[in-house]
Amino acid sequence: MRHTGKHLTFLLPAVLLLSACLSGGGSSNRAPSPTPPPNNDPIPTVNYLSAIGIGVSDLDAAVKLYTQGLGMRELKRLQRDNRHEVILESADGRGSLVALMSFTDGIGRNVQQNPGKLVFYARDPNTFAAQFNAAGGRITLPPMPQAAFGGVLVGFGRDQDNNLIEIVGDDSANHSYFGAFGLGVSDLEAARDFYTEVLGLEQSLFLEIPGQYDEYILQSPVPGGSALVLMHWTNDSVRNYSDNPIKLEFASSDPQALAGALERSGMAIERPLAPSAEPGLENQLVGYSSDADGNLLELRQGIRGYLGGAGIGTDDLDAALRFYTEGLGMHEVTRRSRTDRDEVVLESADARGSQLVLMQFTDGEPRSMRRNPGKLVFYVSDPEQTALDLIAAGGLVTLPPSFQPGLNVVVGFGRDPDNNLIELVGSPAAVQSYFGAFGIGVSDLQAARDFYVDTLGLRQVLFLPIPGQYDEYILQGQGGSALVLMHWTNAVPRNYTDNPVKLEWRSMSPDGLISGIEQAGERVVQTPNSDDTRDDEQVAYAKDADGTLLEILPAPWGR
Repeated sequence: MRHTGKHLTFLLPAVLLLSACLSGGGSSNRAPSPTPPPNNDPIPTVNYLSAIGIGVSDLDAAVKLYTQGLGMRELKRLQRDNRHEVILESADGRGSLVALMSFTDGIGRNVQQNPGKLVFYARDPNTFAAQFNAAGGRITLPPMPQAAFGGVLVGFGRDQDNNLIEIVGDDSANHSYFGAFGLGVSDLEAARDFYTEVLGLEQSLFLEIPGQYDEYILQSPVPGGSALVLMHWTNDSVRNYSDNPIKLEFASSDPQALAGALERSGMAIERPLAPSAEPGLENQLVGYSSDADGNLLELRQGIRGYLGGAGIGTDDLDAALRFYTEGLGMHEVTRRSRTDRDEVVLESADARGSQLVLMQFTDGEPRSMRRNPGKLVFYVSDPEQTALDLIAAGGLVTLPPSFQPGLNVVVGFGRDPDNNLIELVGSPAAVQSYFGAFGIGVSDLQAARDFYVDTLGLRQVLFLPIPGQYDEYILQGQGGSALVLMHWTNAVPRNYTDNPVKLEWRSMSPDGLISGIEQAGERVVQTPNSDDTRDDEQVAYAKDADGTLLEILPAPWGR
């Protein structure tokens, strides 16, 4: 197939966008725009692009294309004040959500004129493009290798409503994910200033595509959302930048403070933040503003976080420390004396995953350290040698590592000196070993799953039933080790209540998380506004339905 020079000019920004979005940096070989003047007003919040919304003319057809053609999965349907929304998540569970919006208020909207784009990263761009085409999309330029950028494949297409779809090859994708949303803006510099100085996004790249468009690529300091690309066309084509049927949903550490910042910047608050009465959003804070081009900004409370540390009680701190350092290669990070316990904090040999906190209680309260129905999962490069190291360090191997055909990995089990279950998983990605998951026993598996997903914001990765043993949900936060919720099904009595276990939870908004826990009906022990601090960080405490302690601290990107 012969390609024209016009096609090649469209390919250039896609490859550079890949570099920017995946590395968080990069540079253009063209002169950047002038540096904006410094803003001396501190940004009062941290925010990220939690979802984007695009208007569609046929909701059912759009859902079919985005699920069957772009690999997304439907999460839920919402009936909003003036529209139906179908919320979609990428196949890989990465990036911002996509809301397909069908308006019900009778106001005419042109959904064919969006001057932006949606960028999807795919492990196999050719298969992805064929899948998109077969589901009703239109490929305008098949994926082509770009020799100047390492042979990355890039292609373009259009959905039924003429939205530009950019397809970029990415070996890190399991299947595909929504990596960036391009927003057409009438004044590129003013839009850049607004989204960086008021919303707190960070400029990662400026691209000038001669004869086509200029764009700024912006990212949030909070990880996990898609990039926002501000685009202004320079090819003399007529583009409508005003009042397009587009929504940017921003999750904020303090949405009230963000609303105040928007007002101070000259933007009207079209609907003040208030608990929503809309089905599916009951009691969630929702407010509306807009940018200078009339794009709708929906403000939400953000709580994004992760398991920063997992704490287990021990009767013998020295024996436990020896086991985890000599048997599993962990390193001691620090020691703390808390109100009712002494803690030793450990880090994995590979410095990956959450920290492990060994807790020896000093308050004289009786606790059984040997009845914890959970587990600690370590990914190791040499399971057989690690099993021998566990025994030498004072542990017990209950099931020697062996290949599991159904999982295609080597798995073994053991016990630490306090009878905690240790699972060893062979992994070629482990240089030595790392603490990959922490399992806690729960009395009601589905209720616990709903609490940790709906209230704490974890993402469900997998439901795994182990016949004759236990069922478990594997959940993942924005970093750290996975949290595994376990309920035993082998008729052996287990104690799920008030075990000497804690979850150190890092959140972009401890106050927002505490509010959500209260709304969920669980117990808040201490709010973040108390005088209690840990390493100069305010500490909050709550408990889940089984009494597992949640120690809540700010995330590094939430301070």
